Amino acid sequence: LRALAGKKVIGASAGGHHTAVWTGAGELFTFGAGNYGRLGHGGEHQHELVPRLVKTLVGKKVVAASAGIEHTAVCTDDGELFTFEKGCYGQLGHGGTQGELVPRLVETLAGKMVIGAATGTDHTVAWTDEGELFAFGHEHSGKLGHGGEQHELVPRLIEALAGKKVIGASAGTYHTVVWTEEREIFTFGHGG
Repeated sequence: LRALAGKKVIGASAGGHHTAVWTGAGELFTFGAGNYGRLGHGGEHQHELVPRLVKTLVGKKVVAASAGIEHTAVCTDDGELFTFEKGCYGQLGHGGTQGELVPRLVETLAGKMVIGAATGTDHTVAWTDEGELFAFGHEHSGKLGHGGEQHELVPRLIEALAGKKVIGASAGTYHTVVWTEEREIFTFGHGG
């Protein structure tokens, strides 16, 4: 891709309709369908045919990103989590159901060192350097791991994993998979 010529790409995530790419310098580029602010450039319907720098995050060093079906989560080297796009079930973690056209800091996790995040169709999980796992968004068949059927509008610690050090997770449409430092795998959500 010419737009990334001279850049050292260190990671990429493909969502349902868009792609997020980050570089060794910590820059985030997105491209694809821009509906609902999916690309984080401020427009609701602006599509990008080539990778475009997400200017809101200039000055931050992006170290990870997860492009979901209708939202994106981004982690920075100082442990901050940013989310954007559709928020109809609270999957952005900002306390409401509104969307965000540009990356917005998830303030509830301020003070935590978030090192990774995974975006499902309408939920998000994020883990910290201490191994804590937080989940938020649409609750369907237990995919948030909180043992209920209530949507979570802000990140909530998954208490069932207390004492485990989570080092990674993947969020699907109806379930979540988590792995720990002890090489254990935990799954929860729809089992059909």
